[in-house]
Amino acid sequence: MTTPADLSMTHPIYTLNLTDAQRNILEWLTQNGALFTTLEVDPAQIADDCSTSISTVYDALTRLTTLRLLQRTGETTLYRVNPRCFFAQNPDLAQLPVDALNAPDIQPDARPSRTSTTDAQRRRQVRPVS
Repeated sequence: MTTPADLSMTHPIYTLNLTDAQRNILEWLTQNGALFTTLEVDPAQIADDCSTSISTVYDALTRLTTLRLLQRTGETTLYRVNPRCFFAQNPDLAQLPVDALNAPDIQPDARPSRTSTTDAQRRRQVRPVS
């Protein structure tokens, strides 16, 4: 059985000694959809949005990738936030996927399919109100 602790990180995020710039860039990536899909990042755009230098962005991306808080796929500009990082910071939300994983599978019943709207209209009878 899966628990919310299974979705968290072995080391709490505060033990990683992230700089403010690294935290900001991780948050920027999360807010821009890198949690749900691989995101192509433009270091110049991140630097502008986070009010930091481009070299700081490159250093932060390298460190966050080394710590496995970010996953780099193929090209050097494609990143995804490790979901364990998100669930470690939001343990109350970790319960939702755990419940989904532990829920029983949905089974269809033997109920017949619905009739078409045309068939339903043919069966109706209009009765006058008296």
